[in-house]
Amino acid sequence: MPPMNPPAVSGTDVPHLHWRDALQQDYTLAVITLGGVVAALWLAPFAVWRALQGNWIAMANDAILTVVLGGAAIYAWRTRQTRVPGWIMAVCVVGGIWAIGVSAQFAALFWVYPGVLMLFFLVPPLAAITLGVTAVAGAAALSWQELGGTEGLPFFVITNVLTGVLGFMVSQQAHRRIGRWQALSLLDPLTGVGNRRLMEVECAQAFGGARSAGALAVLDLDHFKSINDHHGHDVGDAVLRDVAAVMSAVLRKTDRLYRLGGEEFVLWLAPGEAEAAAAVLERLRQMVRQRVRAGDTPVTFSAGLATHQPGESWQACLARADAALYRAKRAGRDRVCLADPSDPPPRQ
Repeated sequence: MPPMNPPAVSGTDVPHLHWRDALQQDYTLAVITLGGVVAALWLAPFAVWRALQGNWIAMANDAILTVVLGGAAIYAWRTRQTRVPGWIMAVCVVGGIWAIGVSAQFAALFWVYPGVLMLFFLVPPLAAITLGVTAVAGAAALSWQELGGTEGLPFFVITNVLTGVLGFMVSQQAHRRIGRWQALSLLDPLTGVGNRRLMEVECAQAFGGARSAGALAVLDLDHFKSINDHHGHDVGDAVLRDVAAVMSAVLRKTDRLYRLGGEEFVLWLAPGEAEAAAAVLERLRQMVRQRVRAGDTPVTFSAGLATHQPGESWQACLARADAALYRAKRAGRDRVCLADPSDPPPRQ
């Protein structure tokens, strides 16, 4: 497994930042929030006004859009997952433009421009283009007279194409910016594997349920302080990089590796038999011993392995693995110890 890439912000859980930071660092969440605000401050009052006028079709359209857009925004903020709300909002944008074209004709022409722009922040580019073409075609067909027929059609299409190009360019820059932020905040800069923050986010998603989430192992390089003292910190850093590279190459795609801090790593192994997880760790121990050197001395590690119990929090599972790690150290290091479900937590 090569050094892992950070998970995409859109569509997955991300650290629950302050709301200002969340809006600055997740553009899809920001656009979904804008859609929710428009629903609450614009569409909802219009739904009431349409009802007072007796225009029940337009009222139903505004009311449905208000509920769906508002619900998508609330869901995105509660879960910090934006993929499904983004698709819901994108379809609503196109459906709303068509509905406006049916009930108010010319008004649909004005809503196409912000709609096309928003689509590129809500769904992938190809889907945004497809939905954008659908929105433009619907608005033009339903507002044909107000558009000016064939005379106004070229201008309407060209200006929307320019709007779409702008949306594509800005959204791609935004996604690249998000990728750089993720690399800085969720990956360990020295080894390229996940850091403590990413471990906390991913484990919080998977642990604590009714089924086992796999196993957690805590790995600690043996006598790492003496490596730094005798060979220097540059060699120590190289050892950490080499250990991470060797383990990443051996692990399965379903396994996850994190650097907890210093010379300590955490390994999350996919669900399976405890013996299989122990065999993976033993193979890692042998490979590191064979391939990683500090000068002429082989580098070794001690490890504690805990199989996740259904309903157990990841913190409790990690504590049991940590307790097993300290048993491995007391037993002479360079070995793997298995945790027992009744193991007490390690030192405070």
